[in-house]
Amino acid sequence: MKPFYYLAVTAITTIAAAKKPELPPYTDPADQLIRMAPMTKSSRSVVVNLSPELHLAFDTQQLRTHTVWKGGGLNLFGPCYHGAKRPFICHPNGDRLWGNPPVSMWRKTREGKEVQSITNQNRCVPRYKGFSTRGGRVTFLYRLPQYTDVQHSVYASNGAIVQSLQLNRPKGGLAFLAHAEMGVPTDLNLPGAVAIQRDEDVLVALLKGKGLITATKSQLQYEEEQFTVEGSTKGNKTLKHNGELTQIYIIPDANPKTQFDVVSFTAPDKGTAQRMARNWQHTKVEFSDPKPVILPANPKARRSFVFNPYYEVEALPLSALEEMNLFVTGMDWLTPSDLAVCTYTGEVWIIEKATGPAKEMKFRRFARGMNEPMGLLVKDGMIHLGNKAEITRLQDTDNDGIADLFERVSSDWDYTGSYNSFSYGPVLDRQGNFVVANAGHAGHWGARHMGWALRIGSDGGKAEPFASGFREPNGIKTFGPDKDLFVTDNQGAWIGACKLNHVKDGRFYGHPTSIPAPKDLYGKPRKLDPPAVWFPYKWVRSASDIVEITDDRFGPFKGQMLVGDFQNAVLTRVQLEKVNGEWQGAVWPFLKGFQSGVNRLALGNDGQLYVGSGKVKAWAANAPAFHALERVKFKGRTPFSVKNVRALPDGFELTFTKPVDRETAEALDGFDVWQYRYDYHKNYGSPEFDHEGRKDRFTVIDVKSVTVSADNLKATLKLAGWKPGYITAVRALDVRDAKGGKLWNDTFYYTLNQIPQH
Repeated sequence: MKPFYYLAVTAITTIAAAKKPELPPYTDPADQLIRMAPMTKSSRSVVVNLSPELHLAFDTQQLRTHTVWKGGGLNLFGPCYHGAKRPFICHPNGDRLWGNPPVSMWRKTREGKEVQSITNQNRCVPRYKGFSTRGGRVTFLYRLPQYTDVQHSVYASNGAIVQSLQLNRPKGGLAFLAHAEMGVPTDLNLPGAVAIQRDEDVLVALLKGKGLITATKSQLQYEEEQFTVEGSTKGNKTLKHNGELTQIYIIPDANPKTQFDVVSFTAPDKGTAQRMARNWQHTKVEFSDPKPVILPANPKARRSFVFNPYYEVEALPLSALEEMNLFVTGMDWLTPSDLAVCTYTGEVWIIEKATGPAKEMKFRRFARGMNEPMGLLVKDGMIHLGNKAEITRLQDTDNDGIADLFERVSSDWDYTGSYNSFSYGPVLDRQGNFVVANAGHAGHWGARHMGWALRIGSDGGKAEPFASGFREPNGIKTFGPDKDLFVTDNQGAWIGACKLNHVKDGRFYGHPTSIPAPKDLYGKPRKLDPPAVWFPYKWVRSASDIVEITDDRFGPFKGQMLVGDFQNAVLTRVQLEKVNGEWQGAVWPFLKGFQSGVNRLALGNDGQLYVGSGKVKAWAANAPAFHALERVKFKGRTPFSVKNVRALPDGFELTFTKPVDRETAEALDGFDVWQYRYDYHKNYGSPEFDHEGRKDRFTVIDVKSVTVSADNLKATLKLAGWKPGYITAVRALDVRDAKGGKLWNDTFYYTLNQIPQH
């Protein structure tokens, strides 16, 4: 019988040939053990570098070895690797040796039952838990429901690839699928050895341990999704197979503790295969943990470019890019003095003594090979990463300073492999749940949970989608005593300008959102829940992280937010208030001139702000460096500034940090006020519109009076002609403090979603 198979055979027996990109791919260094990355056969692949020439790609979704190849390592594509946004699906750099189709590795069977009778109805679907690198060997960890936990190690020995499996199981039979290939079962006339004669070679499998190994040709039906650049926005194609494959199964002996090894290699012909199988012996493999990489402070690191009379900015002494690429994508405190940082290229570094003198700092690499994490959270003393495809918990189980256990907390969303399919967070909500916000940009409706905020229990597992409409939510934090959730989003299609959203259950924030949103609403305008703050485009072009100022040592703005901007390499200050039960507020410039694109913020227990930055060719920033970590300290001199703005039924009440000069403040021509709005449409960004709907215009608001309080700390502006639903800009033209000093920043923008009722 000739099945409709040839298309599927091509996908199984050859490594997908990608169109050669203009820029060459990046390849991990030879001493790097693993890499999490999207590949054609699985977007959730973990690649194990078994030796400089042998590599194995494990599908953590389907739990199978989908590709084994000989040659160079994995060709990595994407902005942080080869410098371009496309392509982004990664490919093996070498010749395929073998790989399994997307069917379960395990089958149920009665004791002693012949393997030929095992069918898909008897499949035992494992649940992936993570992997370990302890001892320098990769062990995949998963559970067989109603059976046991499995430790599935992979390594190279004497020219072969060894899969070593350990499990404790109750009474009952299990069969392990070692291989499924096109070809003919071949008898090598050797105990514990079977083979598949393929078109070009012979694939040999040896069983080391007690049990039965057999090769049988039987019908197998499955579908295999093919992850591609085009499929990330249109949906991936699926290859279907319904035909015969030769399957190699192992049925281990039923013991309370079961361990067996499967040794696999290829030979050019049957005779060579027999000799190799007869003579193959375990070569003693010395596994050892890698030594921690610890870099000292770099005495030649560049100084900060920020010069400000009120805040001092110090650049931390990072090593050169060749030694450490610290494009910061997540930060949290591991201890009061040690700062944990994750990077765009998937590394985790611990800055030891980060709150001390710069020259005493040390930079210890804790992990590498992660999948472009966009957030880092320390919970219960353990690092949790927001990788693109999952939340991953990292542990150092042998206390050698390097992570060796990588546990999947949750992966309950679809991951297309796109350069833009980031998962931001995690953070903890007031109930202690994990929360992530997934990008909706460059996706499609069929990719589940894109553009959604997800709530995940503290024990992990299933995600609850509770708010939607996010395009690129590059900042997610909780704020205030009630831990209200806030997310920044970036200008683009459906998003008129960068904004700060107060995230609540059931709300929609503008961008088309995938399943479980209704399909008939995808790509169509919907009722939009307004943000708490719209950022003026000239100030913020790529909104990033959020931090709440919780320490009086950082100046007079405790209880407010700082929000970063990646493209302009600046910080803005945001002050919020509740009006009619909803958050809204004002934004000011704060600091500019950071060394790279401001991306992540963390306030230390030393009262200083730590600013992590970076940029790549595909995402530029108005700053010179490709990575930076700086800290900001209040000098102790209070700036003259508008500290708070409160909306009134007929105007604004401004509170200053210092007494204001009454004469300059009460002058009717002392303030300019105007309003505009952004349009909600599918186009990229939005111009400004005035009250009449005219493009690139604004409406001037009359200032009827200005009244200064008796203590000279407040000024009340009575306004006429203003409307809710508009951004209200206020500029103080020549307002001075009591000593004649000028305002630090003379303009703020207030998002007037609502006017107070009283």
